[in-house]
Amino acid sequence: MNRRVFAALGAAVGLTLGLGTAVAHADSSTEAFLEGAPSITVSATSASGDFTAAAECYFPVVSPDRGALVCFNPYGEHLYICDNAPDGHHPAARYYRSDKSGLKVKHAAVKSGNCYDHNLSIPESGWVNYQACNYEKDTRLSCSSFSGRISAG
Repeated sequence: MNRRVFAALGAAVGLTLGLGTAVAHADSSTEAFLEGAPSITVSATSASGDFTAAAECYFPVVSPDRGALVCFNPYGEHLYICDNAPDGHHPAARYYRSDKSGLKVKHAAVKSGNCYDHNLSIPESGWVNYQACNYEKDTRLSCSSFSGRISAG
């Protein structure tokens, strides 16, 4: 990852961590809600692995060892799970959804520098609360704090 992207990521993560566990939601529209929100552009691989494209996502969180990054795009409710370091480990998102389905874990098998696009398909009135984790096989190595509730619409 080049230094400019890493610096922007660091700034976005700093802003995200400053949010704590506050609930982020849109009063009038998703566009107004996202104006000024911490965001980054990631390289996302489709669920089928057929293609990779640039995607914008918001409220990024990074594991303490910097190996995993997770962020969210409320347009279509996409959760991006990114391998942030060439460390031989893989990223995962641990998350709660507004449908009260309990803690979910989604592992991603992507190359370093790429993200997996996990479509949550939650109602626009819903929310997601997630964390970024770095794993070695089934062993959790490092996890960020949770993002706080992020609105899907």
